[in-house]
Amino acid sequence: MSTFRFASTALGLLLILLLGAPAVAKEGASGPRAVLAPPTVRIISGNPLTIHVGADQTFQVFNAAIPGQGQIYPTNSGAGTADMGWFVRVGSTLYAPDFEEHPAGSATGGLGTYTAFTNPAISAVSGSGTAADPFRVTVTGTVPGANLTLSQVVEYVNGNNYFTKRLTVANGTASAVTARIFLGGDIYLAGSDSGVPFREPVSNSVGGQECVPTPNYTILFIPQSPADAYAGQGYSTVWQQIGTGQLSSTLATGCIDNGAALQWNRTIPASGSVTIQAATSFGAIPPITQFNVSAVTPASGAQGASVPVTISGFGFQAGTTFSFGAGITVGNLVIVNGTTATATLTISPTATLGPRDITGTQSSGGLTSTLVNGFTVVAGGPPAPTATPVPTLSPWLLVFLALGMLVLASIVIRR
Repeated sequence: MSTFRFASTALGLLLILLLGAPAVAKEGASGPRAVLAPPTVRIISGNPLTIHVGADQTFQVFNAAIPGQGQIYPTNSGAGTADMGWFVRVGSTLYAPDFEEHPAGSATGGLGTYTAFTNPAISAVSGSGTAADPFRVTVTGTVPGANLTLSQVVEYVNGNNYFTKRLTVANGTASAVTARIFLGGDIYLAGSDSGVPFREPVSNSVGGQECVPTPNYTILFIPQSPADAYAGQGYSTVWQQIGTGQLSSTLATGCIDNGAALQWNRTIPASGSVTIQAATSFGAIPPITQFNVSAVTPASGAQGASVPVTISGFGFQAGTTFSFGAGITVGNLVIVNGTTATATLTISPTATLGPRDITGTQSSGGLTSTLVNGFTVVAGGPPAPTATPVPTLSPWLLVFLALGMLVLASIVIRR
């Protein structure tokens, strides 16, 4: 080898080590580059999961069971985030995180043309990591040109192998907006960029499993709000489907460089909002894929009222119960099938006003699910009693009564 070629090769290897190239070269991967405005990242240092949350609605996750390996490509994203996040499509425009600003590079070229979210902001990490006080990060941003705002709450409880996220899309216009919302990622299964696409049938969660005869590691996108479509395909195919605005609801076969995504089709009312809840798990398939409360219709009731409701979710069975909190009695409960229940709520006239969580408990195994702010108590109920009006007397009648009293008094005195 010539001295020149040797020096060039050595220089190239040195640059790769310094810049931290992705572990596996991918078609369409941008690779590390000089970054002008990388997203601010908050790190939830939990156990077993360490979750990186980006201000641009992106993620990277590390699992203590697989030390040093990010579970989303590019796996070497260090203190940053990777190719996983939220997307919003309005009309023919796709709005997405600005993956090109990620220091570790990106392999999201299959998305095609998109407009990046704007005005990103992110809170500090709060909470202690317990079930009563989860670790929590709030991320906000805007969808430019569509007058939509995003607000995401990410939560994690120590000991769980999954974390949850709740994305609210608010409409600032006087007209309804139709949108398609996606959550997707290029998954990196237990230190390998290859996996077998997989769908969990009870919850329609989608993701991938290890390329071994008996897999024990799974990454799943879990739709706690029922999804309208899914995809478990090669990573580039997943990006292409998000880019064109429709997931195929199919799984590829074989051991491939895979990704996964979920899709929700929503109409956001004028001056209103919609909320999507989802989770992502790493390792064993978690219990939340077997039981979940996703919605209550109607979602509000007045103090003092009796309100028939329909409860939606999955994993419902005989003996499943639901609690709406203090001041609300759940009666006439009927489990219609595995995804639907009906009940009559009796709301106390003194029930506390405002939103409240709904907790469901499955009969066997004691699985629980909480729908955050799933029902709202509003003012109302029986009208307050009104005082009986006192009849008024005309002035002339009062004069005649006074004269009558004087006449009666004079008669009594004469006697």
